[in-house]
Amino acid sequence: MGKKQQIRAQQTSGNHILIVDDDPILGGLLVDIFQEESYQVLHVLSGERAQNVLQTETPMLVLLDYHLPGMNGLELAHWLRKREASRHIPIILMSADMPAAAHDERHLRTLRKPFELERILQWVAELLTA
Repeated sequence: MGKKQQIRAQQTSGNHILIVDDDPILGGLLVDIFQEESYQVLHVLSGERAQNVLQTETPMLVLLDYHLPGMNGLELAHWLRKREASRHIPIILMSADMPAAAHDERHLRTLRKPFELERILQWVAELLTA
């Protein structure tokens, strides 16, 4: 993780959304949209980087792409659920071709890409007020 990203993570600990998506354009768009809605956001490009962040940070929600380099989003979601510190964090898993196994996971919501921005904003608001 770059120093700038690391500093940003420290400033937003416990009060931010973690976006894990290897597409820098979509990730940047989501960061901008959530920041416009007054959320603090951290974007990382891989599951391994997310694991590094999650060793010391506890976001209030994880927005997770299924297709990632290294581990996929479902594997990262399982890793999150096994850890006591992150078991409670709401997860939204996104993909254009969602695997059938993801729909059976009670602990996450699935969102098919492309998605309407209003829908994701509504889901985030619902999950954060639940």
